Amino acid sequence: MTEVTQATERHLFFPSQGLRVLGVLHTPDVEPCGAALVFLHGWAGYRIGPHQMFTKMARRAADRGFHCLRFDFRGRGDSEGDAAGTTLSTMIEDARAAVAMVCEETGVERVALIGDCSGSEVAIGAGVLDERIDSLVLWSAPIVGGDRSEADAAKRRSIYATYLHKLFRRETWAKLFAGRLQPKMIAQVLRSGGRGAGEEGSESDREIDWHRRFVDFPGEVLFIYGGNDPTTPSALAHYGELSRKAGREFNHHVVEGANHAFYSLGWEDDVMEASLTWLARRYCAVGDHGGE
Repeated sequence: MTEVTQATERHLFFPSQGLRVLGVLHTPDVEPCGAALVFLHGWAGYRIGPHQMFTKMARRAADRGFHCLRFDFRGRGDSEGDAAGTTLSTMIEDARAAVAMVCEETGVERVALIGDCSGSEVAIGAGVLDERIDSLVLWSAPIVGGDRSEADAAKRRSIYATYLHKLFRRETWAKLFAGRLQPKMIAQVLRSGGRGAGEEGSESDREIDWHRRFVDFPGEVLFIYGGNDPTTPSALAHYGELSRKAGREFNHHVVEGANHAFYSLGWEDDVMEASLTWLARRYCAVGDHGGE
């Protein structure tokens, strides 16, 4: 293991399938609560998370006694690997390596995975593979282990409506005549209905029994969605039913008015505080480290 810096936030490399993965380890300055948070970014993201939400939340969590690890999946950010070869299956392998590293480095034996979008799929896929993982916090989790056609249709309708609205805006035509629009990218988004490459899934991803991995996970799960995300109603219905089958409480929080990526300071603060309050109740004594 090669350390790059020495500080409360340390950059370090750890191995995954023979390649070097870059992570940032946050060490609490207060008394540790005995748990670590491992952050799993989405398909097109990297270790800072959407609009730096992972960085912000890791710092808040460290102030409340949590060890935190943010890292780049192989083929993403500053980690080694081929971007084109990245799949949800390889990301699950990286998540397992990250859990092993943070436990070895800090001595903790309880880990919560924090996943954003596709990172939530990774969390569900990895949760049953290491007994030290006993919590999942999933932001805007896509549907796995079930039919996502309704969610995909809602997402497609939302995208079409958005582009139709933009068609009648003066700014859109100004960009067109200035050559600043990207018609190929727009055409791709419209053809795919907003589904990214990672959502299509590789052959190895399709072999995973996502339903069984979710139902068999022995820990607790918290879902957080934006109230204005078109996929939220279908996802809540799906995971509510799946949680019932698992005999697990359906913990969920909806950020009113928020979109899929929680693009506002108020929305992201709601997401982080809801996540940390729930985690503090699971891992910290009441009132410790800012818990409620």
